[in-house]
Amino acid sequence: MHQNRTLIRGDNLTEMRNFSDACIDLIATDPPFNSKRDYFVPFRDEHGREPDTLVRAFTDTWTWGEAAEDAYNTLLVDVGGQVGDTIQGLRQFLNETPMMAYLVMMGIRIVEMHRLLKDTGSLYLHCDPTASHYLKIILDAVFGTQNFKREIIWNLETASGFKSQVKGFIRGHDVILYYTKDLDDFVFNKIFQPHKPEYITRFRKTDKNGRSYRDDRPGGRRQYLDETEGVAFTDVWSDIMSFQQHSTSTERTGYPTQKPIPLYKRIIAASSDEGGLILDPFCGCGTTLMAAEAEGRHWIGIDLTYLAIGAVRQQFERLFPQHRDSVTITGTPENVDQALSLARTDPQGFEEWCVTHVLHFKSNAKKVADGGIDGTFRFPLGRVKGKQAYGRAVAQVKGGGYTLGHIRDFRTAMQNEEADLGVFVVTSPPSSGMRTEAARAGSYEHPLFDMEAPALQIYEIQDYFSGVLPKLPFGERTLL
Repeated sequence: MHQNRTLIRGDNLTEMRNFSDACIDLIATDPPFNSKRDYFVPFRDEHGREPDTLVRAFTDTWTWGEAAEDAYNTLLVDVGGQVGDTIQGLRQFLNETPMMAYLVMMGIRIVEMHRLLKDTGSLYLHCDPTASHYLKIILDAVFGTQNFKREIIWNLETASGFKSQVKGFIRGHDVILYYTKDLDDFVFNKIFQPHKPEYITRFRKTDKNGRSYRDDRPGGRRQYLDETEGVAFTDVWSDIMSFQQHSTSTERTGYPTQKPIPLYKRIIAASSDEGGLILDPFCGCGTTLMAAEAEGRHWIGIDLTYLAIGAVRQQFERLFPQHRDSVTITGTPENVDQALSLARTDPQGFEEWCVTHVLHFKSNAKKVADGGIDGTFRFPLGRVKGKQAYGRAVAQVKGGGYTLGHIRDFRTAMQNEEADLGVFVVTSPPSSGMRTEAARAGSYEHPLFDMEAPALQIYEIQDYFSGVLPKLPFGERTLL
């Protein structure tokens, strides 16, 4: 379970309960905020259900129900103590509201995070003002008020034209709550930012070895520039741009709540040592995990959606191609029977898994006017008029029955999308008439490489477990 570069697809509460005590060096995570927004990313449990205390289709809106009541009772009775008293007091104040449903979901998971941390470990919980004040109360109860270290302010400085119309001050920051497991014995590596140019200009003199120094301080003692480490960071971080500020960043995946990797690299560098084990139980598209890899740490990520786990793997393959075969994924179908069961019980999950894990395509998450296209993929064709040209492949997944009409409609969708190739994923063999209809799409020949394939390929998911994949050219592994 504690193997490096592990992605776990499942409910993070259930999965964290499978971990042993005190096995994690650092938890850095960005959970839902109770923002009451739609993010257009499917979010279901492993049975296709949408539990009361879990976000619905990544609609970050919460409702009180049986699952919330169970979580509340666990915190009140099984955990008890200050945690039980705190959660009981919050319920008396908030009643059975969406906010209370969100807090019991987070509360029961924070208890598990505390258990998993080593005595020298830390937690960084990313949130916004929607619920940060309530989360801090719960964190105080679980970790102890004495182990609260800082409320880090990440200065976003975003004020779009739309937001500028809002009546009131525009929110310009996120909050990262920082707690340690122990009061004094915790890992912290002091990190510094470079001196400002106006400070460096004070070192006007140079000694015989070429070292810059200043001697204009009281007593005339020399201070060398290369002996100053820089300026220690405060708890207000204004030097890392959000994706709203830097929308063209090559790091951007398209995942709706993605945060910049440098933000989490700073956290990981400060509160863990090289080779330490980092956990993100709400890993999304994997920002924490990419930062951990870059900083020489080991990592484990958990997320409920096949979409997110596929996004993490693709992002990792893009940023760290030398380690692309070292990622272990659990909680996804491992044989034909499991894949067929997923198709029956959770068609949406089966679709996500096929698109992101089997085909490595970009998922069409919004499902609006998509013509039946579930995923897309582009591949280089060479340079045309000095610019790189690309071909396009599209996919549609049918987890249940399908007809000749579905094949015909997909062929029409390929034409509308101007796709060179199409993959029609199914769970049962096609009829001869369906094969004939698919063959009418013709064949595709790559202009550069020795590669020819049917333009419309009917792909049985059983072939995936036999090691047979659709015939596709090498392309760019995009995300979401």
